[in-house]
This record gives sequence, C-alpha cells and structure tokens, in this order.
Amino acid sequence: MRDWYLTQDDPLVLRLAADVRLSPTDYADDQIWELSLAGGEPPALALRTTYGLRAREMRLFPVLAEGDRRVNDPADFVFTPAVRAFYPNYLRVTFEPLSAIAVTAHYWAPDSHSVAGQFTFVNHDPEGRTRTVRFTLAGALKPLENARPLGPAQLEELAVLNGRSGNLEIVVALDGESEADAALFPGLTRVLDLPPNVPVFVRWAQAARPHVAESLTALRSIFTREWEGEFARIELLNAGLLEIETGDLDWDAAFAFAQTVALRSYLGSTPHLPYPSFVFARHPDRGYSLKGDGSDHVWQWGGQAALEAYVNLPQVVSAAPDLAKGVLRNWLAVQDEKGFIDWKPGLGGQRSRALCLPLLASIGWRLYEHTEDRAFLEAVYPGLRRFLDVWFTPRHDRDEDGVPEWSHTLQSGFDDHPSFARTAPWAQGADITAVESPDLAAYLFQECRSLNRIAEALGQPADPALAQRAALLKSALDQMWRDETASYHYMDRDSHAVTPGEVLAEGRGHLAVDLSRRFAPPARLRVKAIGPRGARPEMGVALSGRGRRGRHRVETLKRSHVAWYFGVGTAVSEKLYSEIDRVEVTGLTDEFAVTVATVDTTRQDQTLLLPLWAGVPDAARAEALVRRTILDPERYWRPYGAPKCSAQDPAYRPDNRDGAGGVWLMWNTLLGEGLIDYGYRAEAAELLGRLMAAVLHTLRTEKCFREAYNADRPEGLGDKDYVWGVAPVALFLRLLGVRPVSPRRVWVEGRSPFPWPVTVRWKGLEVRKDSVATTLTFPSGREVVVSEPTPQWVEDADV
Repeated sequence: MRDWYLTQDDPLVLRLAADVRLSPTDYADDQIWELSLAGGEPPALALRTTYGLRAREMRLFPVLAEGDRRVNDPADFVFTPAVRAFYPNYLRVTFEPLSAIAVTAHYWAPDSHSVAGQFTFVNHDPEGRTRTVRFTLAGALKPLENARPLGPAQLEELAVLNGRSGNLEIVVALDGESEADAALFPGLTRVLDLPPNVPVFVRWAQAARPHVAESLTALRSIFTREWEGEFARIELLNAGLLEIETGDLDWDAAFAFAQTVALRSYLGSTPHLPYPSFVFARHPDRGYSLKGDGSDHVWQWGGQAALEAYVNLPQVVSAAPDLAKGVLRNWLAVQDEKGFIDWKPGLGGQRSRALCLPLLASIGWRLYEHTEDRAFLEAVYPGLRRFLDVWFTPRHDRDEDGVPEWSHTLQSGFDDHPSFARTAPWAQGADITAVESPDLAAYLFQECRSLNRIAEALGQPADPALAQRAALLKSALDQMWRDETASYHYMDRDSHAVTPGEVLAEGRGHLAVDLSRRFAPPARLRVKAIGPRGARPEMGVALSGRGRRGRHRVETLKRSHVAWYFGVGTAVSEKLYSEIDRVEVTGLTDEFAVTVATVDTTRQDQTLLLPLWAGVPDAARAEALVRRTILDPERYWRPYGAPKCSAQDPAYRPDNRDGAGGVWLMWNTLLGEGLIDYGYRAEAAELLGRLMAAVLHTLRTEKCFREAYNADRPEGLGDKDYVWGVAPVALFLRLLGVRPVSPRRVWVEGRSPFPWPVTVRWKGLEVRKDSVATTLTFPSGREVVVSEPTPQWVEDADV
C-alpha cells in the first residue's frame, strides 16, 4: 500500500463514514465526518460533522501541552499534519506538535452512529529524556434544536463529554482514566509520561444516539474491539484499490481519492433493495431522515440512477466487484412482470415511476469486461433483454416507428436542458416527447450491441430482433445528421424534420394575433409566459391554421397542456402546422410576458455528441464530428472540459447559473470513451487533462470533488463529493489501455498518450506503460514486455 504524505497544500478529500463492506450502515441515520488539517475556530486538526444538519457543527480536536507551551493550531506545530493513508472509513495522519514528539492519529468510523480514534505518541528526544505531555481531546458543539451544550459529565464510571442537539445524545470518552474539564473548551485530559522511543496510545470514541444509555453502550462496544486487528482488516480490504503512479503526484492523489469517495458512497441493503446501493453525495450535511425510514431524504439520497451508475461502477469494480454487480441486481429486483424497471429505485422504498434510462445492458457488459463473471451475465441477461423491449412499446415510442422518445427531461438525465426544460425562463421549454433525440437513440443502439455481446459471451445465438432495432436506430441517427453543422440534431417526432425556431409574436397578458404564416416543413408551435414566481394562472391557448395535409384545424390547449414552474408557463402544440392563421392566449394579466414561436430543434448540446460514444458514425462522419464540432473552442472545446451545451447557444453560461453550460464529468466520460474508440487518443488525453485541471483546483482549494465544474475558469459547481464528479479513474485507465481482470490476466492496448510513464499496481500485479512499451510484472515474479500496440490479453503462463 502506498505511503502518502499529503499536507494542507495538496489535493485532499478527508471524509469518513461507515464502510458497508465492513459494518452495517443506517440509511436513516448515517453520520459522516470530515477532517480538517488546519483552520476553523479555534484553529486545529479537527474532526467535524453536522450530524446531517442536526447541529450547526460538532468538532473534536487534540490539544497538547508541555510545561508552559500549549498547542492546538497546526500552524504552531513543529511539523504540520500530513495524511499517510485514507480509506472510506479510515484516515491516518502524522504530525509533530512539540519538538521531538511524533504523533500518529488514526480516525475510524466503525458504524453509522460512531467515530473513534487513536493517538500514538513516540518521544524521539535527542537526549533520551522522558517527557511529560498533557493531552486533551477537546470538543466544540454548536447545537440546534433541543440544545444542551457539550460539557464534562460523569456517566456511570466514565468521565465523558456529553451534549445534545436535535434527537442525539452525544457522548465522547477516552478509553481508560481521564479528567473531564471545561477550561477553554470542554475536554477529556490525560497526563502522558513518554519514555524515549516507546509508543504510548490514547484511544477515544464518540457516539451519538437518541438516548445516553445507547451512546454509552456503543462506546463500550468500540473500546472492547481489537483495534490493531480492525486497522489491519481495513488495510487488507483496501488492498484491492488500484494504485496509480503517474509523473504527477496531484493526479495520483486525485485518482486515489476518487476511488475512496466512490466506495464511500455505498450504504447497506434494506427491505426495499436487496443489495447495497450508492447515494450521490455522502458528506456531513447528509444522512439524516426525519421520518426515520429514509423516504424523505433529499434527491441526492433518493435512489440509484443509471448515469451515475455508469460512472461509479467502473470506479469501484476492481476493489469491490460484488458492490458493483449488486447495483445492477437491484434494478432487476424491482423489475415488474412486464419488464418495466424504475428509473431511480431507492433504499427507502423511493420509486420515480419513470422508465429507467437505457444503459443497464451497457453497464452489465462493462462489469463483465472487468470481472469475466459468466454466472453474473447468465443471471442478469433475461431481465435486461425484457427491459429493452419496454422502450419499444407505444407508451415510449409514440409514433411506433422504432425510435422511442423521452418522457421527461429528468428521465434523460439532463433536467436543465436549454431546449426542453420547462422550469427556467432562459430555456426554450419545448416538449421532449415530441422529438426524437440522438442521445436516446444512441443509448438504445448501444444497449442492442451490449445485449448481443452478452448473448455471444453466453454462447447463445444472435438475436435478429436486436440487429433489426439497431439498424433502424442507426438509420434514424443518420437522418439526424447535418453536414452543415457537423452535428446530430433533434428531429420532430412526426415530421422527422430539423427546424430552426422563429418568434412569431410577443406581448403581455391577453394576446390575440393574426399571423397568416406558412411553414415548410410543417412547424410545431410553443407559447411561453413568464410572470410572478409561483403564479399558476388558467392560461388557455387557441391555435387556428392548417395541418400537414392542408386541412383547416383549430387546436385548443387548456390547463392540462400548460406546464407551470416558478411563474414560467409553457404550452406546445400537439399538432404540426403548415400554416398558422391566428393565435390567442387567454387567462393572463399584464404581469406576464408572452412569446409565441415555432419550436427550434437546431440548438446544440452535449447529448448530441453521444452517437460517437455508441459507435454509430462511420470514420468520415466521426472525423467531421470531432474536428469541426467537438474540437471547436467556440462550441465545446472549452478550457476545463466540454460544457453541457454549445458555447454558441443563447443559454450558455460556463458556471451553469441562470443558464446551462457547466462541465459534467459524466457526459465528458462518454465523450472521452467515444474519442478513444475512434482512435482520437491524443484528443482524449487533452480532454482528460482539462478535466483534471478543474478537479485538482477544487481538491486544493475546497478539499472536495464537485458535482460539476465551470467550463471557462477553475471553479467547482454543485454538491460536494458527487459520485460522477470525482476524478475519472475508469476513463484514465481506458485511455491508458490497461484493464486488469485478475492479478494474472490483463487486457492491454495502444501506447500511453501521457508525457510520463504510468504504473498501475493491483493485488501484486504491476503494469508499467510508456510511449514505447508495456511491461507487466505478475505476482509470481514473471515479467512480460509488450512492444506492439495491438489489443491483446496478457496472462501469467507460469501459474
């Protein structure tokens, strides 16, 4: 295992929570902690939490005194804290608070309700003197409801710190004798005599339960455990993490922290899901359910979603294959008899009642590539095959042409869509059910290919229905391509045309306009009203004109056709018009600005690039898409990654505020994979470098990953430690061309596109790759050198 030495100036993510692989977790009351190496009030090496916002803050920190010298601020230490090891539920830090007094601090989350630690002191006095040090574990609680300040107390035979916030009785104790006092801060103190070069241990624990007796019982249980064995078990379990050594220590740390955050996102099974599942962001402000069953958790804790899984599962599969496979099994566990799988099933019984995004077979195949678990494929294939069929039913393929449509922007994973979002005044607000989308067609095309690959791996005959569907989807995607923009575009569901938008009329309040406008191809109309936030008036729309076949038509859009969100109302015609004579909008006061326009399907966003990921375009079209579109700095090739929409779009905002355009690593992962598969490895490496620059900035300045990143300057956006915002380890390895399946079997391809050699270590295997060759050293000691870039398996023949 790598011995790190990371200080406050380095990239860091120092959170810890119960590891589902080692202990039960509590989905309704999961307490997450984070360690600060400096700062705070008072400045300290402090472990902190909010208990899921049940307290403003709870901090625990060491104070050391010798003679008249007293230190708690790391800035006053002889050697400031350095992180030496980090895992989902464990941190190890070394520092020297006083001259020649070395301290190793272990922080450990044994379960969802407790945190514990051990300070190991070693006296390296150059004169061989025994030193006497006064150690205090201090606490600072800023409570909220039902508050009782943290203070010294005697509970049974223990001197403790005890306080209350929310529904929690917080109890802190040292293992063994201590003195509780409340001098500058409430603390537990022990005087330590430190002989030269002899380790002296101080162990402590904190538990927070609804009743004091429960907290005391938890503390006693922790103190009776065999701590060194627990720490060794943690180290052994995490030996499955990939150790990546590049020429850049910051990249190495980011990849290591990414794997830790990805693993820490998992919580244990419940009666609602049979296998552990992940939450999107597990940090101190999350984890508490007021209802007590998790059903009221915020959306980041409300269930597993396919796009997040596509990024997360490859990040954890090498270290925890059963966790990764269990996520896919959870979806199949909630599948109904018709094949329907919920979009976002949760551990608290949450269900979205929307059809899952079609990525599950692609995920299953990716997991097989990393594990070669044939039994897993056999178990999941039937359900995945039935799930695909649901997408081609009339409910999801409304015109039954073999090219389904999204039902909602949320279902697509792109809820703030510039073309289709109805919640924002800056978005067009078109009807996503009325278009055929390149991203959905690409997902479905890839699902067909993945299912065929699974069938082939299982020795089953090719499924002609899958081939037929894939061919039809490819044909539709070919129709969506436009040479003039070198991009795919949305097509109207009924006309199969790509049409620019045009404003036909504007006004305030009641609007009645005679237009006498003709459209070729026929157009779909939209009406948008923007007024006071929260207003939901009875807006009505009457359209008079001629349909696609020239017949006169009057269409009335009533309340059920109008979507109101935050004072923004949109209505979209169900019919197409070759001619519009008159539009009347009723039910609005002059507080509302009204726009009548045709739907614009030419606006460009990052999902239009996904056919590249799915392997749809031929080489010439792929080159046009890459060279003219993706690499165009005026559209997608921005300083810190590819934004969600083209920088030429009127809604583009690089920080995603009051618009769209931040960099989401999930979309960039798909884009990077597409570049690699089409041979654009140098471009993929440059994209990865831009993403890493954004990620590393937030790791240095905010000590966390973010949900997204500013496209044009270094800035993190959205929630902390979001699962798809971590450094893209899986994309890096795919670009490197290294995929270990076991310590004795590795897939390698290509040459390293990086300026320095890269070494990957895993379970005794070492793979070193540079621009010339790949050198593999197996656990047996056998060394194999591969000089050709041809994709190939390399195995340890000595075993």
